[in-house]
Amino acid sequence: PVATMATEQFEMEPGELDPYGYVIAAIGFACFTHFYGSIKVSLARKRYNINYPKLYAESSDAHNVEFNCVQRAHQQTLEWLAMCQLLAAVNGMVFPKAAAFFLCVWTLGKLLYIHGYSSGKPNGRRFGGLVAHMGDIPLVIMSFVSANKLLGGLIP
Repeated sequence: PVATMATEQFEMEPGELDPYGYVIAAIGFACFTHFYGSIKVSLARKRYNINYPKLYAESSDAHNVEFNCVQRAHQQTLEWLAMCQLLAAVNGMVFPKAAAFFLCVWTLGKLLYIHGYSSGKPNGRRFGGLVAHMGDIPLVIMSFVSANKLLGGLIP
């Protein structure tokens, strides 16, 4: 049955849209969290004179809090980027539009998170973090719903 489903996916009429395309677009959009975070860290390295190979500024560095906020914003985003993209890709096989939507919510939240946290004030991350969780938590829950659906509704 799975092979049949996969074959049917490629037998589309001209002009017909495959909703999985939304998932692919959302996965690409999520990459902008990495790009944005990388740019912010590079600019902060120059501004605060924190050179490689230092990952974080030390307490003796004049702007350690400001730099470390920017770096943590980027690192914490990277910690979840691949997981959210994978969850969207897998859930998108069952619920393509919902998976794409929640990944886009996560992406917007993380862009806000990076922007807010990069202000040098750790509390600046809260709003973006809340928005991001409105995307990642549904993706995690959706994985169980998708699994249940693909397994024939074992869980009523």
